[in-house]
Amino acid sequence: MSSRFPVLAKLISSLPIHGSHRGGRHWGKENTLETYRKAVNDARTQILEIDIWKSRDDKLVLNHDGIIQGLHVTENTLEQLRQIDSDLLTLDQVLDEFASRTSLVYLFDMKDANAVSSTLETIQRYHLEDRVIFGAVDRTINKEVQKQKPLSIPICADIETMMKFVQAYKQGQVDENYAFEHDILGFFLESHTRALLTKQLLDVIHKAGKPLALVGSLLDLPDVQKEMIELGVDILFTDRPDVLRQTLDSYLNK
Repeated sequence: MSSRFPVLAKLISSLPIHGSHRGGRHWGKENTLETYRKAVNDARTQILEIDIWKSRDDKLVLNHDGIIQGLHVTENTLEQLRQIDSDLLTLDQVLDEFASRTSLVYLFDMKDANAVSSTLETIQRYHLEDRVIFGAVDRTINKEVQKQKPLSIPICADIETMMKFVQAYKQGQVDENYAFEHDILGFFLESHTRALLTKQLLDVIHKAGKPLALVGSLLDLPDVQKEMIELGVDILFTDRPDVLRQTLDSYLNK
């Protein structure tokens, strides 16, 4: 793991970093305090992945799709949204909940370009500059984050960028002169992408000084988790933080 960024220096480990995707939806409702607490307290997660939108009244709310029972998050106030989802969290609630967990890192997955500036203000208010990683799968939003964020906070690649990288790698165009746009590379681990993940590809990524993060339902399976550990993947985001913790602990206890 690169120590170039303060947040990544905190995560240096001989094993992949334990990440909880939306808190871990197999434990309960995703993006809620219930699942986040279980991920942090029971699974000892190192990174909480959080999806961020901005409501009509400028509140940073946590939701993946941006639509709650037909209501668009960006077009309604927090009060209106909570009338149909009483569990809906704000970013402040999560940061207040885990304020004392100074080793905990957050991956802010930005779903709304209009939420970027407010999220940066929140990072400053909570003094989280060395505890945040940015992500945005949408290239337009990703570009907006890159434009606004400080250089000290790393950002994960968007889907379009990763597709271009994979295509270039297949064509033998990735060498020491390849222009990486992002600080962390990321894959959705699925049946059709699993074959792409080889030791050779990991060596190319690591030679460039980039960590590789994975997310996907396959990472709920212990055998797949072990395969990725042996391969040398840097960060694993799972919907089963409990299972991943057991797998990682089995390596620590060897």
